[in-house]
Amino acid sequence: MGKNTNKIKKNKTKDNFNWYILFIISLTSVVGGIYRDGFAALFPFLQRDFNLTRAQLGLHSTLFYLTSASVALYTGRLVDLKGSKWGLVFGSFALGIFFILHTLAPNFLVLLLVAALTGIAVSINTPTASKGIVEWFSKKQRGFALGIQSIAFPIGGLLGAVFLPLLSSFMGWRKTIIIPGLVSILFALFIKQFYQQKKRVVNNTLAGDKSNPSFFKYFFRLIQNRELIVISIFGFFLGTASGVMASHFTLFLFLDYNLSETVAGLGFAAFQLGSILGRPVWCLISDSLLAYNKGKAFLFLGFVFTFITFTFSIFLKNFATPPLSVLFLLTFLAGFSGNGWPGLYTASVTEVVEEDNVGIAIGLSLLFARFGLMIAPPIFGYIADLRGSYNLSWFLLGTIILVTSLIQYLFSPKKKEVPG
Repeated sequence: MGKNTNKIKKNKTKDNFNWYILFIISLTSVVGGIYRDGFAALFPFLQRDFNLTRAQLGLHSTLFYLTSASVALYTGRLVDLKGSKWGLVFGSFALGIFFILHTLAPNFLVLLLVAALTGIAVSINTPTASKGIVEWFSKKQRGFALGIQSIAFPIGGLLGAVFLPLLSSFMGWRKTIIIPGLVSILFALFIKQFYQQKKRVVNNTLAGDKSNPSFFKYFFRLIQNRELIVISIFGFFLGTASGVMASHFTLFLFLDYNLSETVAGLGFAAFQLGSILGRPVWCLISDSLLAYNKGKAFLFLGFVFTFITFTFSIFLKNFATPPLSVLFLLTFLAGFSGNGWPGLYTASVTEVVEEDNVGIAIGLSLLFARFGLMIAPPIFGYIADLRGSYNLSWFLLGTIILVTSLIQYLFSPKKKEVPG
């Protein structure tokens, strides 16, 4: 009797272990999100210290995503070969070191160079997280698991938006940025000790090194995948939306509505909260209400985002100081729609490629998305500098997302098999 009970407990632990893995993977993404989605909350401090324009601050995202996009394919392929544990440990340790290096930047140019290095570290996280989830979750659970994991970045952004400006007001932004750096290094040590990688994947990798096609053969095979290319091209435009908002939302609230640095940071936190809730909700809408039709889910997401941006550009400009409750509600919805797509996007990619190619496929899709993240922020900021406000920038962004979400729906497959 006792042996049977112990056996049942062991089986339950084994069955639930994938959720522990998801938790560990998500923790690393939270720390990455503090930088990728939360560092912009410090832009008012940087603007004051370095005397920067909106367009110049937009260059921070450009440099960050330039390196991130440049290495996405290679990091994705490395994760396919070396496994998810390697990616989690190496990526977290490198991120922590680059966090701390920010404190040594004597001017904005050096800060941009450090941001570029940080982009390399963060670029390892997404294909690693996706690879780990594909290893441990069945196809039926995978979409929801990816949606859950994708909220980790905006959770990190939320923590960054709330605490980075608050702590920086007391101890300065340089000392503040050391804290997440140390946390990331500790996570790397924790993962090295406790994370388990599925043996099947490790054995296949070790046994198949000689027979694996070259990187370029994998790449050319992927670019012949029509569904993957359609998803990736749309990802470029989704990336423009996320890049613009991550870089400029705090400045938008700070400059256009004369909010203080701390209150603007709280507004950015509302944006990140919307991102957190949006990522699993859009996956659930696609899987539960739309019969796994992710093209239709992206269409509805585009409609919501366009409504919000048009509200910012057309309606709110008539109010010099709209109520904070209204402004923060719209900010929440902007995050829910315009930054709620990564879980849906990643799940779409994993459905159209083989499991052995998930890492490099995610890398290819990120190459498109990060190119949008890279080029949009300075352009968005430059238009705002010319006009003296963000009104026209919001209108143009909403129009682009509306048109491209309609186009992707027309080209997306209308019938999808329900994952097994």
